[in-house]
This record gives sequence, structure tokens and C-alpha cells, in this order.
Amino acid sequence: MTTALADLTAFVLLVTITAYSVAGGVDYGAGIWDILAGGGAQANRARALIDHAMAPVWEANNVWLVLAIVVCWTGFPLLFQSVFASLYPLFAFALLGLILRGAFFAFRHVEEGPGPQRSTGVVFGISSLLAPFFFAAALGAIASGRVAVGGPNVSIWQACISPMSISFGLVSLAATAFIGASFLVGDARRQGMPDMVDYFRRRAVVATVALIVVGSIALATIGFENPHLLTAMFTGLGAPFAIATMVLTPVVGFLHLRGIFHWFRLLSVGVVGSLVFAWGLAQSPYLLPGQLTIAQAGAPLGTEVLLLVVTLLVVVVILPSLGLLVYFDQRGALESPEA
Repeated sequence: MTTALADLTAFVLLVTITAYSVAGGVDYGAGIWDILAGGGAQANRARALIDHAMAPVWEANNVWLVLAIVVCWTGFPLLFQSVFASLYPLFAFALLGLILRGAFFAFRHVEEGPGPQRSTGVVFGISSLLAPFFFAAALGAIASGRVAVGGPNVSIWQACISPMSISFGLVSLAATAFIGASFLVGDARRQGMPDMVDYFRRRAVVATVALIVVGSIALATIGFENPHLLTAMFTGLGAPFAIATMVLTPVVGFLHLRGIFHWFRLLSVGVVGSLVFAWGLAQSPYLLPGQLTIAQAGAPLGTEVLLLVVTLLVVVVILPSLGLLVYFDQRGALESPEA
């Protein structure tokens, strides 16, 4: 019974990480395209669309990050201790990016004049690169096997910086740029901005190519550092999701290339979600590869039961609220960029 509850808690943790990767990834991706937009009238229109697309949901998406942290420290306290003792520099940079991103997204809407707006926009854009890179780098460090039970058995920087942590961070940047561009294409179509549809459609194609290239390099890196994990991704529970990622990514790129505006956003969600599931299920039954299993890390039975009950109540409250927010946004009931 305890093992089954621990497995269920681990699945909830994976789902919350996936939800944040998808929902937060859309916003981070928008921030990446914001800093890459450059200058000129077209860039200003792109940033106006980005602001409009992000405004309703960018803070709400952080609910999934908070929920993931709570599930981790309550359901798997030994995992939480081990990971944060070993990888706190990565999390510090990620949280710094998260804070600066939120602050300067707000600041640039109250600053006047091109200079201050440009400065706040640069900080916002750079922060949109920092947060997804360092969050994913932490997952890569865990997957590399360099995080020991109870705390570091190597130097902090050896635990944090490895080929796998860097490759996971780069994949995260490519994936967020990919899903961000896909959703911005949909936003541009809904707002009746054909020039922005083409603008972000081209960037979605570029991001697709980048994701395929960086993802291939990441697979080679995993095979070099943790061959068992690579094998598990293609022969174990993660196999359907790894294959789904490899199939759906070029499909989305083809849809954007040909201007076929059907299912592209849903398939983009499938790509990023499958990417996270492929990694998470491939590690099963380990939370720290080769060292700490789900059953070993699980909290006492009473804690697991209470955590799952509270999590269920939280989801029951959150999902309808977020669903209503997205419904109004997708129906054009919120403010337009020209308002």
C-alpha cells in the first residue's frame, strides 16, 4: 500500500513538472522571442502581441511550480534534501530569473520613453532564458547520477555542471522557444494579425529545427553519461513518449512550414509533455538514478495520504479557474493589443 501511494505521489510530481514545463514554457518561449525581436515597427507589433498573450496567464502558471515543490518536499523529503543540498546554485539562478522576469515584465508597462522600456525589456528577455535553462539543468544533473543521497559526494560545481545538465538546459530553451512560437501563431490568428502569423510561423519552423538538433545532441550526451537511462527511454515506460516526441516535433514543423493551421498547438503541447514524460518514466523506479528509489524516498503513509487529498482539493480548485481564464482568452473576451 505504501509503495503504491509513493508511486502515485511520484506520478503527481511528474504531472506537475510537466504542467509547468508546458504552461510556463509557453510564457518563457514568448519571452525568448521578445528579446530576439530586435527593433523596428515589426518588432514593436510582435512585442505588443507577446504582452497581450502573456498578460492573462503568466502569473497563474507559477501555481504548477509551487505545487511541484510542495509535493516534492512533503512526499519525498529525502529527495528534496539531496537535490537542493547538491544543486542549490542552479535553483538560485533559476529563481533569480523567475523573480526578475516577473518584476521587469511589470516595470516595462509603467516605464516611459524608449530607453527605460528597452532596458526593462532586455532584463525580462534575459530572465526568460535563465529560468527554463537552470530549472532543466537541475533535472539534467539529477539524471546524470551526480546527486548523492543526503547531499553532495562531489563538489557543488561538479554536481551542477555536467554535459547532461547543460544539454538538458539547451533542450529546455529550444522546447520553450518552439511551444512559445506555436502559441503566438495562434494568438496572432485570433487577433487578426496576418503579418504576425507569418512572423511567428517562420520562427516556429526555426525552433523546430533547433529542437531536433539540440535534442539529438542531448540523446548522445545521455548515452555517454548514463547509457541505462537512454536504453530505458526507448525500451521502458518512457518509450512511447520518446517516440511521440520524435514523431510529433517534425509534424508540427511541417504544419507551420506549409501554413496548415490545424492541431499545431495541441501537438506542440504533446511534444513538450512527451519530452518530460520520456525522461521521468525512464528513470522509474529511481528518483536519483541508481541510488534512491521511489519507495525508499517516500514519506510515511499518513503523510502520503494527506498530501494526495490536499493535492486533489488544490487541483479541483485550480483547474476550473485556469480553464475559465483560458476560455475567455481564447474567445477574445480580453483586451486586444491595440486597446
